[in-house]
Amino acid sequence: MSRWTGAVALVALSCAACSGEAPQTPAGPGNTAAALPGASSVTQGATIMGNVSAGVPLAAMAAQVVGTSLSTPVADGGAFSLAGVPAGSVQLRFVGSGVDASVALSPVQPGDVVSLLVGVSGATATVVSESRNSGGKVELEGRVESLPPTQAANSLVVAGRTVKTTPGVTVIRDGYGATKTFADLAIGQRVHVKGTLAADVIAADSIILQNTDTSVPVTVNGIVDTLTGTASAFSFFIGSRVIKGDTTTLFYGDMDARFTFSALKNGSRVEVKGEQRDAYVFAVRIHINGPATPEPPQDDSASVEGRLKSIAGTGSALTLTITTTAGDTIVTTTASTEVQRRGDVQTLADLAVGQTIHAVGTRQADKSIAARTLQIKDDAPEGAFKIEGSLSGIKGSCPVLNFGVNGYTVKTSAGTKYFPEPAAKCEDLKSGTKIEVEGKRQADGSVLAEKVTKK
Repeated sequence: MSRWTGAVALVALSCAACSGEAPQTPAGPGNTAAALPGASSVTQGATIMGNVSAGVPLAAMAAQVVGTSLSTPVADGGAFSLAGVPAGSVQLRFVGSGVDASVALSPVQPGDVVSLLVGVSGATATVVSESRNSGGKVELEGRVESLPPTQAANSLVVAGRTVKTTPGVTVIRDGYGATKTFADLAIGQRVHVKGTLAADVIAADSIILQNTDTSVPVTVNGIVDTLTGTASAFSFFIGSRVIKGDTTTLFYGDMDARFTFSALKNGSRVEVKGEQRDAYVFAVRIHINGPATPEPPQDDSASVEGRLKSIAGTGSALTLTITTTAGDTIVTTTASTEVQRRGDVQTLADLAVGQTIHAVGTRQADKSIAARTLQIKDDAPEGAFKIEGSLSGIKGSCPVLNFGVNGYTVKTSAGTKYFPEPAAKCEDLKSGTKIEVEGKRQADGSVLAEKVTKK
């Protein structure tokens, strides 16, 4: 399939693709992509489409909407499409190929077309980028991947989509509402774009800088295609994303065995950890999982997911006790252990007793797990809950709002208090605003906000 097939499907759906790996046309029974936005989609619900990025074969995977009968196969290239999604909060579940992972989306409305890039691994799913098309308008969230002179003047690429700005018309602000200019945009920043789709270009009405940290690492999973060059300077494609590396790039295999450039082949399934550069990702580390066929599991590769029962140790040398229905598992950490919460980079200091943790690492002789990665899946279900991030997908009217923060659905009420006092109020909340939310988890997984603080 051509790398640009996703762009054609995108135009047919009048929806901005949300990732560097553009959604491709799904295949197989259960495909609901034929439901185009329009009068029929308003009565049938929203459409959710996109691509799954994973380090495993995708042919046996399915995408489902939790709480409904909606399900569709994930195509070999990772594409999926679900039509008729009921209005309200949505939880997507991906099942198969050794994966059983769920991720929450901001509420949808009838007629919405939501396009996603979702990274999945084991029991973890993360929304890497998202775009929405409703009523002829498009919203896109993702990282800035390219700027002039690589792009035309006043244009940029966000999550694989070309965005055109118009001086004096397009409003550019940071998360605090301060006016910015095109010159303030930088590769690697996470932004929220609102505008109108014209062919495969988004004409931006506004751009909100959600995160100015350009050093956040980029992770790309998929199959190596069109590999060229040598160890000193090489490049290849994963989907439509360009990956480049050189002699500083590190290569690893199963069990973190050190590999060399010679192990990298077309057809290899890899996980790339890198840095966003102008129109490409520079590979800092490449984990080679093997060819695009299932590999037998390694005995000393292990994972566990459960409640964090206790934390011992100091600094980066921690000993965690994770409780599951099968009992307790000891997990140890080092300075190289990576910590994430719904795709955002965290530190070991963000771990807290009561959280749901998914740990992946190497099984030790004493049955403990030396963790390579820790995913904070959820905080303690009881008592106070706190989350910080950029607000997105805001719906409703004050005092009752519904919006997303770092993948969580947050709801406000007449009892929600706003800080810093006395100036802060409900009406100040806008998409892109960076906030801290304190509240309590609800039965549906949402957070009922008791306190909202603008950062």
